[in-house]
Amino acid sequence: MKIIIDNNSKWETTQVGDYLVHYIGLYKELLPLLKKISDLEGVPQKESIDCLLDKLPMPSAVIMESKQSIIAFTDHFRCYPLFYTTVNGGVISNSARKLAKISSLHNWDILSANELMMAGYVTGADTLIQGLRQFQTGESMIVNKGDNRINVSRYYRYSPAPEEGKSDDDWVEELDIIMNGVTQRMIDRANGRLIMAPLSAGLDSRLLVCKLHEAGYSNLETFSYGPPGNWEARGAQTVAKRLNLLWRLIATSRKKARQMFWAPERKAYWNFSDGLSALPNFQEYYTISKLYSIGKLPKETIFINGQTGDFITGGHIPKILKEKNANVRTLLESITSKHYSLWKNLKTPERLEQVEEKILKLLDVSIDAKLTSGELMSLYERWECEERQAKWVIHGQRAYDFFGYDWQLPLWDIELVKFYQRVPIHLKLDQRLYHLWLEKWDYNNLFRDFNPTVWRWPRATLVVVPLAKVVEKILGKNAKQAWYEFFFYWGHTAEHYAPYSYKEYFDIRSDIRNSIALNGRTWAKENYLPVELIDVGQ
Repeated sequence: MKIIIDNNSKWETTQVGDYLVHYIGLYKELLPLLKKISDLEGVPQKESIDCLLDKLPMPSAVIMESKQSIIAFTDHFRCYPLFYTTVNGGVISNSARKLAKISSLHNWDILSANELMMAGYVTGADTLIQGLRQFQTGESMIVNKGDNRINVSRYYRYSPAPEEGKSDDDWVEELDIIMNGVTQRMIDRANGRLIMAPLSAGLDSRLLVCKLHEAGYSNLETFSYGPPGNWEARGAQTVAKRLNLLWRLIATSRKKARQMFWAPERKAYWNFSDGLSALPNFQEYYTISKLYSIGKLPKETIFINGQTGDFITGGHIPKILKEKNANVRTLLESITSKHYSLWKNLKTPERLEQVEEKILKLLDVSIDAKLTSGELMSLYERWECEERQAKWVIHGQRAYDFFGYDWQLPLWDIELVKFYQRVPIHLKLDQRLYHLWLEKWDYNNLFRDFNPTVWRWPRATLVVVPLAKVVEKILGKNAKQAWYEFFFYWGHTAEHYAPYSYKEYFDIRSDIRNSIALNGRTWAKENYLPVELIDVGQ
């Protein structure tokens, strides 16, 4: 098996014992692990590697090669993706596009292409290209160079297993201890460098900024983004003012957003970040690009955001799975209704059948399995963690990588994640434990009674809301939703709709979930996806 490293990112190469090591992540945290692996004799056994990787610091990815073996792995949530193929002796790489080109892999996988257009990402180890595979969460590869035998396996799965027997207060106390540890690791890794924290009016980013402030980390600045006058930014500004922190709004006009979207740099970012397996996450691209162009941020700046605290703390669990008559069919419908709806007209019976079959295979469960509500919720959380969170949400960190900045995801700290895998259901539903702890801590009175008003309509567009209520009163809820659809184009995410004309949006507004669908169609056209998938919304 050959190793191909794309050096256009922050990957480094070093020698550890008999191994040449290609890696991305904090070297000082990785080095003890790498030394232990290098001390293993011969071709390491899976069990030995698994034991070591379970304590892997995050985020990181490694490809290491000796005369006898190749060992590669991603962290528990594959924050940095790796790709491989077994065609023609095999290749492993940190670049899907480079690997596909070198290995002459170019045939589309149609099911994967459907997933991309419906959900925004490809699930499991598949990619858009036949024969091209992606590492999954908590996955490792061991290659015996003697016979080129390849062993790919999981050393970690996100599988919630609630524990009972402790009081709510005990859980709150344990969470407090763990969050203090998360904060200290966050500070140790920053090591005095400038931390830039994207701050919204929500809980997760506010929590991290407050923990850094409480710990006395002085080299800290905050920023918000979105259209001018958006309410998320107003709430964030209030938080920053209470903490006496520097705050700025990085607003993007519709004209500027349109120019940036159709510029060559955006296309370069998409090619850099898609991994031939996910639509590029555009949430912070405009913002980081503008901060980068200012040229005032030190190169060693670290970005720390609140992804993805709402999921870890239980905010995404469908309550319908708790009902007495819930079953595997309920589970499938919960997943497909939320995660496969970018284009409503793609949700044909044939496509849904194929998608559901793949979901069942990934979860290793049959449609007629008799499962408790707890088991159903655990499977739902596992699927969302390993697929949507790891393939799409964390994918947003690629914007930092593209512009050469370091980043941290404290709320994906493995100790915190494993803690929440043990939390009982009644404390996870509606993020109950999270709220209990935040209200008890209530740093600077920013959690218990602090609820900033957040409208999804900036400035003058707020008039849409009272008019929508009138429409509902006269014509009903469906008419109200249709009314909102007329104006989403100018709402909170206006800059993400800006690259497309209002006429283009108007003609397909009832078929799409959000602007990601439009970006997906653009990606498909630019990459020559099969015509039957490109023609959505035409």
